[in-house]
Amino acid sequence: MTVEEIERLAACCASADIGEIELAEAGFSLRLRMQSVVAETLVAVAGAPKAETVFRGVRAPGVGVFRLNHPTAGNLVAEPGRTVRKGETVGVLQVGPCLKAVVAPADGVLGAALVEDGAVVGYGTPLYALA
Repeated sequence: MTVEEIERLAACCASADIGEIELAEAGFSLRLRMQSVVAETLVAVAGAPKAETVFRGVRAPGVGVFRLNHPTAGNLVAEPGRTVRKGETVGVLQVGPCLKAVVAPADGVLGAALVEDGAVVGYGTPLYALA
């Protein structure tokens, strides 16, 4: 199964409100646990349209295991509370033996991690708030 197929599967599960799925074949197994993201709704003056708050932060660029510590170097990739620049690596997404950098989408101050080291995340899962 390719990374693209796993990303499509995760997106389908998320849109169908499926919380967990496990696939197993000879020589292959995959378990995805979806984390729900609840957007806060702001209620405006009566009669005015509702507005949803928008998450400003770092999201998972794909499906995989989120690593706060670099798997090969063993050190913390980014320290919460630190100022980061757009494109700077703030975490690592591990898919099997492959590693993909998780980068800051904008300049800002990195908040605490929203998921634990080693958590399986889906595409778009919020990983850090960015102030």
